[in-house]
Amino acid sequence: MAVKNFSPYGVIREAMKELKPNENVVISGRFGIGKEHMTLSAIGKNLKLSRERIRQIEKEALKKISKVIISENNSFIDEIIRSFEKYGGITSHEKIAEKFLEKVHWNNKDEFNALHLIFVIMPQIIKIEKTQELENGWILASLSKNEAVKVIDEWVSHLEKKTAPETLDVLVDAHPHHRKYKIAFLSELPEISKKLVKTEIGKIGLASWPEVNPKNVRDKIYYILSQAGKPLHFEDIAKSISEQKFDNKKVVKATVHNELIADSRFVLIGRGIYALKSWGYSSGTVADIIVHILENHQAGLTVDEIVKNVLKQRMVKKNTILINLQTKSVFKKLAKDKYTLS
Repeated sequence: MAVKNFSPYGVIREAMKELKPNENVVISGRFGIGKEHMTLSAIGKNLKLSRERIRQIEKEALKKISKVIISENNSFIDEIIRSFEKYGGITSHEKIAEKFLEKVHWNNKDEFNALHLIFVIMPQIIKIEKTQELENGWILASLSKNEAVKVIDEWVSHLEKKTAPETLDVLVDAHPHHRKYKIAFLSELPEISKKLVKTEIGKIGLASWPEVNPKNVRDKIYYILSQAGKPLHFEDIAKSISEQKFDNKKVVKATVHNELIADSRFVLIGRGIYALKSWGYSSGTVADIIVHILENHQAGLTVDEIVKNVLKQRMVKKNTILINLQTKSVFKKLAKDKYTLS
């Protein structure tokens, strides 16, 4: 629920008019307001002041900005709180723009950084610092970060035993005491947890599972094919990986093709087309597939029957199958239109 007609950058720039020159420099650098973020050391070097003095100036400047913005009873503060409540009172830091700002500001770095600064001075919300378990985030002061962590840990233990993603409803049913929390709060937990991840179809799984949170190229290929639910050409797989922007790392078609060849989870079923072995596809050449089919039919099969069975495993032309049947050392013709193994 975006706050209408709200420009955090405009609000902060107006409030910063109350600051002294050095305070302005420190706040601009520390929060990236109209410029790039800077460390305490870098700002101190520019102003010829110690890190500790820069820290003190920042603290004093934030008090002034807070006094200007909070004391003026700005309506957008109340709207931010209402939006927070709609999202269950908790959110990851990287999602604050799309949750609290109008779409026109989503990719504006100054608006994002200024919104961050407003969150810092608001007493109604508390920052969730990044840890081994949590991402950077924000939570209403009336809620407990420790309770959020406890719920996450209980879900992690449950998922480790199930070894497959679950819906939010299933996780809550498995932990009846979680019903005391709002669904909006629970649905946001995967966003701030480093251990959980929400799949594209809305289920919740472990971030350590490659099938839901792929890290390397092979796992990304597996993820793309699993989501597609059908065989794909390696070029289309490479394109889909790029569109997903898993970790913003570029992937080239040649790399995808090499990984498809090297990993036994993937089966070449046509010219450049790959499927998952788990879908029932067998590895090998067209001749290998025919051999496997005839091994299960000692009395032999007609050409049409062989073609029908091969096409369940391979995306090839009928002529390719007929050419392979002419290998006399492997296949024997029983009648005009029937073959068995030699």
